[in-house]
Amino acid sequence: MTNISTKLSALTLLAGAWMGFTAQAETQENLYDFANNNLNLEVATPADWEDATKGVISGQEIRQGDVVLTAVDGVKVNRMWRTNAGVQYLQVGGKITLTADEGRAITGVTFTVQNYKFFLEADEGNGTLDAENYVWAGNSTAITFDNENAANEYNTQSLLLTMTVTTDEANADTYTPSTTTYAECANIAEFLALEVGTPAILTLNDAQVNGAYWGGSFLEDATGAVQVTANINVNMGDVLNGTIRLKRDHDDFDEEHIIPCAANDALTSLDDVTITSGNALVPTTMEVDALPNNDNFSRLVKVEAVTITKPSRFYFITTSDGENIQLIDQMNVGGYDLEEFVDKTVDVTGVFTWNMTRFAIFPTEVVETGATAVTAINAKTIADENVYTLTGINLGKMEIKNLPAGIYIQAGKKHIVR
Repeated sequence: MTNISTKLSALTLLAGAWMGFTAQAETQENLYDFANNNLNLEVATPADWEDATKGVISGQEIRQGDVVLTAVDGVKVNRMWRTNAGVQYLQVGGKITLTADEGRAITGVTFTVQNYKFFLEADEGNGTLDAENYVWAGNSTAITFDNENAANEYNTQSLLLTMTVTTDEANADTYTPSTTTYAECANIAEFLALEVGTPAILTLNDAQVNGAYWGGSFLEDATGAVQVTANINVNMGDVLNGTIRLKRDHDDFDEEHIIPCAANDALTSLDDVTITSGNALVPTTMEVDALPNNDNFSRLVKVEAVTITKPSRFYFITTSDGENIQLIDQMNVGGYDLEEFVDKTVDVTGVFTWNMTRFAIFPTEVVETGATAVTAINAKTIADENVYTLTGINLGKMEIKNLPAGIYIQAGKKHIVR
């Protein structure tokens, strides 16, 4: 009896060891056979053309081996489709994501496609997509393939017959895509309301680039202004529309003077932003006494009939209570020499900010008050009663207060509708 028990125990241990080895096999291939529907997915046909939900895979978790497929619809849906000729495939019109089980990594993906319909781009992951041969190779816990750019055009969904996903044990070089949660901000004011350190997707609506310098810029929309410390390669006078990923940040020179900033996020880019260049900079005209306020940081302001002084080596304008505001040609856009304006009455336009120990303006324009040489920026609209958008669209003569929220120009002045 003892010998039999011993033999059974040994066989059990051997079987367990063998099962454990196969469960942790280094390389595994997982076949998504859409052509033969080895996953038993719902399939749409031309008869279901008007049923936009039939065969759609978005919202499902489709497992094959140690990989899970998920999908997000884009311009077009992701769905299983069978033609009248009986050919069956997965139509990809948005994004599909492959995620390996814990401890595993995706090292390869090989596609077969119908009629050369392959427009996918690798969105995230440590790897390379060979689009001509329909092969991705890398080392990532997850990989997203994006068809969004192609799906904007007619008949450009990727048609996948099969997808073979190769996995292996994860190692120190395995890449894990970011799982960052982004706050969605409809405007700059909502972005400024975030806690410092919060990553966000900021929607830019006619956001004006008030100024740009090496490594940063100043953006302003109808709701507020922010200094962007991320180098997003924009120029003064650009108007931005679209979405951008940024992180809420700040420059705190002291406890009382904190400049709200937008810093780089790992995914910061202008890919989803439309830029209109060469637009007229439109400042908010203010009294000099109203300038020293943190709420004005990064705004494009204009003060009229002020005197530039130079008590030592710096240039200043001064409030009625004696507070000096320094003028610094930080953005090198002047085309002027501040020295020629010392002790003269001038109109100053520029970005309001803080410089080490005092309030400051980075000028974009300085002219003598009453000078006849009106700048090209305002020459078109100074005597024009029509209403214009920041991108130069003439809206005709109308009541600005009745327009949607935004920034408008009339008679050379900026008007903000909130």
